[in-house]
Order: sequence, then structure tokens, then C-alpha cells
Amino acid sequence: MASIRTISKETKFSVATVSEALRNTGRVKEETRQIILEAAERLGYQRNRFIGDVMSRMRRSQAVQFRGTLAVLESESFHRARDYSRWHKDLFKGATDRADELGFKIEFFQFNTSKRSLSHLQHVLYARGVEGVFLPPFLHSWNFEGIDWSCFSAVQLDYGLENVRMHTVMPDHHPSMINALKRLEGMGYRRPGLFVEHFQDDRILMKWLAGYTAFENRSTRCNCLPVFEPQELNKGNFLDWFYGNRPDVVLGHRGDVIDWLEEEGLSVPGDVGFFSLNLHHTDRETAGFDLLPRQLGAVAIEVLISQIHLQQKGVPQIPQTTSLEAKWVDGFSLKAKAGAD
Repeated sequence: MASIRTISKETKFSVATVSEALRNTGRVKEETRQIILEAAERLGYQRNRFIGDVMSRMRRSQAVQFRGTLAVLESESFHRARDYSRWHKDLFKGATDRADELGFKIEFFQFNTSKRSLSHLQHVLYARGVEGVFLPPFLHSWNFEGIDWSCFSAVQLDYGLENVRMHTVMPDHHPSMINALKRLEGMGYRRPGLFVEHFQDDRILMKWLAGYTAFENRSTRCNCLPVFEPQELNKGNFLDWFYGNRPDVVLGHRGDVIDWLEEEGLSVPGDVGFFSLNLHHTDRETAGFDLLPRQLGAVAIEVLISQIHLQQKGVPQIPQTTSLEAKWVDGFSLKAKAGAD
């Protein structure tokens, strides 16, 4: 089904303008409104009035009163990551700010994987009046078999659960990868190489790999090199892969590969380009993707609170995924090459 964002992309008007036109608020020029209405009809858009009214009331609320507590379930490693990871800090900044705006507060609850511990956690959440559960992007998948999800609304970032699938909010990895490779191709790069640690791609159902493979199958100018997907990346195995394939640009999460290449006497971007798949995991100001963690956190909270208002609890029969395409950011690690468009 077409969405407001679909119409926005089709008409080149902002999401806000499309929403105003569809609701006939009078704040959009009639000529613009007719263009939007024609596109909506052509695309088969149908407004869910109930959800729209709920979200409108939430946005219009001026004096926000406290409405409830949202729980973030976190592993011990994730708890530590919140102290030093820019990604996690921005993610929860966006989530906390949006929750505050809508009258909710966020609390963090640690867990371990034993059924007894999870059963106890469920009782704690229930006793604290928690209605919504936020499942952050874990490094590895977890089994929450001890929790009765029928007591809660829930949203997950990435696919972090082994046994169930909740409504999900995540970066749109597949088209983001394809678009990045197209842009690199336009800059004259012809031998791209992707390296990604196994857990990074496994928890998103290999979407980075899928986008890379899709581009490889369609590109007539690039020779996409074999993907390097180690269990754990280190200097030795990275350089073995690099010298065995000789990419002219590498794509991955780890910015320390630039140091490894420079220690080998290679210059970035002179000898090889580098593109970060997540700039929040890269210390240097390289070219790469901003995966928009603050926006992801805010959207996840909106999805979760809308479920609470609609009394949607438990494992959904048809899980939905809301995805945000990554933002390309320029940096020193890329330069146009001979043959650039």
C-alpha cells in the first residue's frame, strides 16, 4: 500500500506538505494539493483515519502529561556500549527526546538469557506499569522465550530476536548499499570490495551483502570483488584479503583499516578509497553513511507509542518494517578517478 512518503517521493513535495494536502487543512496551495491528490489516487493511497487521528492528537498536544513508562531491554554488553558508543548515545538521545515530547519516560532494564531471569523481568516490568518494550540493536540475536509478549507492545531495531519477529525500525541497508556503489561507480571506482564482520550482516539478514550482490549483477562497468566476511576482523586477515583482491575502494564499518593501509605505505584516497558503512563507528572524518541514529530512535518510539494507543500487544501476525535510507556524507577518503562521470 502506498504511504505518504511514497507520494512525497513521487511528487517531490515534503512529507509535511503531502500530509497537509491529504487532510485538506487549507495550508497548501490548491494547485499543489491537486498534484498530490492525483498522485495519491494513481498510487492507490488509502488513509487510515483512525491512526491518522491518533497521531494528529499526539502532535497537537501542548501540555503533555505523563502517560507511561517504556522499557529498553539491554544485555550487559549493550549497557557498556551506551557509555562510549556515539551510535548508541545518538540513538537514545532521539528516542528519549521523542518519548518526552509524547509524555513517556524511558527506563533501562538489563537481562540475561535464562528463562527464570526473563520470567522475573516480565514481572518487574508489569509491576512498574510498563506497556511498551523497546528492543535495541543487539550485537547478536537473543532468545526471549521466557517473556509473555501478550502483555506488551514492542518494537525492535534490527532483527535481534531468535524466536519471534516484532515490528521493526532499521536503516534501509539494501538500497543504501546499491546507491553508494552507483555513486562510487560514477566517481570512477571499478573494483569495489566489501568487508563486513559476520555478526554485522547476520543480525540484519544479510542486507548489506544482498545490496552488494544486486549491484554486482547489474553493473556493466564494475568488477565487484569477493565479499570478506570474517567472524572477527583484524589487521592480518584484512590485509590478506586486500592483497589477494586489490580493490580500488573498500567499504566497511571499521575505520581503523585506513591505519592498516597507511602502515603498509598505501595512501587513502591516493592508492585506495574508503567508504564507511556507519560513520558513528569511524573515528576519522571519512566519506560514508550517516545511518541517522537519532531519527531511528525517534521513529521507533513513535511506532511503539502508536501501538500502545491502539492497544496492539503481543507478537504481530504480520510484522512491519519501517526503514530509513542512509545519508551519504562526503569525506577525505574518496576522490574522483580517471573515467569518472
